Amino acid sequence: MTAPLPAGLALVATVVLAVAGYAGGWLIAAAAGLTVLALAIGWGDLLRLPHRSGTSALVLALGAAGLVAGALAVSPRFAVEQPLTVFSGVMAVAVLTSFGHEIMRLDGRHDLVESVTGTLAGQLVALLAAGWVLVADSGGPEAVVVAVAGTAAARVALALPVSPSLLTWLGVGTGLVASVIASIVVGGVPVGTAATVGVAVSGIGIAIDRLVDAEGLLTRLQPATLARAAAPVAAAGMAAYAVFRLGIG
Repeated sequence: MTAPLPAGLALVATVVLAVAGYAGGWLIAAAAGLTVLALAIGWGDLLRLPHRSGTSALVLALGAAGLVAGALAVSPRFAVEQPLTVFSGVMAVAVLTSFGHEIMRLDGRHDLVESVTGTLAGQLVALLAAGWVLVADSGGPEAVVVAVAGTAAARVALALPVSPSLLTWLGVGTGLVASVIASIVVGGVPVGTAATVGVAVSGIGIAIDRLVDAEGLLTRLQPATLARAAAPVAAAGMAAYAVFRLGIG
């Protein structure tokens, strides 16, 4: 179950993304950047990593680099035909810096494997936030609204006091319905595509939920709470873009 406070914070993040989608330009990148910032602040605490300040710096830097790369790739000046190609280099930098981070540690490098994998995972999730920039470019503000509707609805549904065995189905079903309703309201996105987007964004959020621990995050605002709220929202951006890019539905 997603704790109520992270679910509420995730809802706020999706609203900001929806508004920024209509504002256009670099504002959608800035809105996604706020999600990356929240993720970076608390990722080390969420995974209980040994050198949290270094992890935070790398997650923030990689996420910011991804957003800049995505924004430049879709800008009229460059108009890269395959925007995803720009992220291969960014991800390569993530691998190198995650190992460099361990070399620079002066604490005996305890929990080395956990630190490397945890830092790299945080960088990857931060990079996925650039998907929101690509969604806005490929489908316009309507596509952003459809994607954030599914993301937000699933977050709220997963905070309900329902049997754990039903939560996954509830989250996916709610995300699907919310995205379909949003597509009908704003127009511009086929219902079939919206349904697939709803399943994709809710599914990736649920997957991330299963990887982190909600213990102690129910009522207190702390760094780990921010990361738990931000991670599913960040990852949903690239999941939604994949659906729009493939033209499903």
